[in-house]
Amino acid sequence: MKITITDGTQISNEAANELRKHADMIECQCPNKLLDILDVVRDFTRYTEDCIEKYPEDRDTHKWLKSSAINIDQLLSTTLVHLARYEGFIDENNNIVDRQND
Repeated sequence: MKITITDGTQISNEAANELRKHADMIECQCPNKLLDILDVVRDFTRYTEDCIEKYPEDRDTHKWLKSSAINIDQLLSTTLVHLARYEGFIDENNNIVDRQND
């Protein structure tokens, strides 16, 4: 599977799930911890979307919070891909390394 990401974009949920499956290729839990944080950020982003509708008087605040959460998502996504590449479970083309060949 190829994980498509460039700086300033968000990793897809499918790609994040694939990274989680391969995160055990290294001993530490850093990839899983980052993926857990990403899940929380995405949950918060969905929550702010609901707040935009529920609390129109605070619409601008919630739009700002949603935008900030998206920025955090993009930073985490880029960090995850770079970490995965650095640790060798994705290659320089962002393809998951075949575990059969390890």
